Amino acid sequence: MTADKDRSSSRILLTGARGFAGQHLLARLKKDMPDADILPLARSRKPSDRDSLDICDANAVHHLIARYRPTVIVHLAALSSVGDSLKEPETVWDVNFDGTRNLARAAKALDAPVRFIFASSGEVYGESFNHGPCNETTSLAPRTPYARSKAAAEYFLHDMADEKLEVISLRLFNHTGPNQDERFVVPAFAAQIVNIETGRQPNPIRVGNLEAQRDFTGIEDIIDAYLAVIASGADTPGFTAYNVGSGKPRSIQSILQKLTALARVPVSHEPDPARMRPSEIPVAEGSFSRFQTRYGWKAHRNFDSTLESVLDYFRNKTGREGASSRPKS
Repeated sequence: MTADKDRSSSRILLTGARGFAGQHLLARLKKDMPDADILPLARSRKPSDRDSLDICDANAVHHLIARYRPTVIVHLAALSSVGDSLKEPETVWDVNFDGTRNLARAAKALDAPVRFIFASSGEVYGESFNHGPCNETTSLAPRTPYARSKAAAEYFLHDMADEKLEVISLRLFNHTGPNQDERFVVPAFAAQIVNIETGRQPNPIRVGNLEAQRDFTGIEDIIDAYLAVIASGADTPGFTAYNVGSGKPRSIQSILQKLTALARVPVSHEPDPARMRPSEIPVAEGSFSRFQTRYGWKAHRNFDSTLESVLDYFRNKTGREGASSRPKS
């Protein structure tokens, strides 16, 4: 698909299309919205890639949006690892804040309305989690560069939003599923378990803080939430924020126990100081009634099945890697 096509149907620009959530969302959009004109974008080092866009390049963003004229922008592109943001805060701000600003400015320059769906994070509440479950009116008190960059992007979008630029900010709580990379806790556990199953690493696995409680949702439920927003009509003009999550906080310990119970060999664990994150929030709990009321969405899939699918993803990946490394006869 080229960016120069002019169609009267929905034109959906999806950033971060090669990322974890982006790949899942793109597949579902093609399946569930076959009549939509979808332009998936991701950053690439190859200039020849037709679906490549560096959102930090303001001129490139402006020209692409002026040509494609999206009716909906689903902005998923971000550096999303909290741990990495502590190591490279400037890069995180470049991508997460400057990239979002570039997209919003370019959309605002169009002479037609645009719905801007922004993938924010429950991490923006930060310190406020220590005072109980957070709803959309709770004060933002982010504690990491990642969370601060998302909160700042929300404030900017709030100021930019009006009748022409409708902004829906989804404060997504933890989610996981197949194809998520090993910087995140569930795939980090699953990859190590599979490596133990296949003899690639010795038992035990290395773990960080297991006492923390987080609200986890399977990726397919999260994709349902995105689709509910994309397929809906216009919301209230301006800026609206929604928490999106399961409403069921789980300890990291309980997730590890379920994964090890699904392992094909006995697996134990030991603490790894390198995996202990500073400024840990003991319990991150949210209120999700606003989103459920507006869009009729609720997480309903079995989370244990999601955990099993993550293990199976790494088992299949290990099998493919093993097959490709065998000498050809």
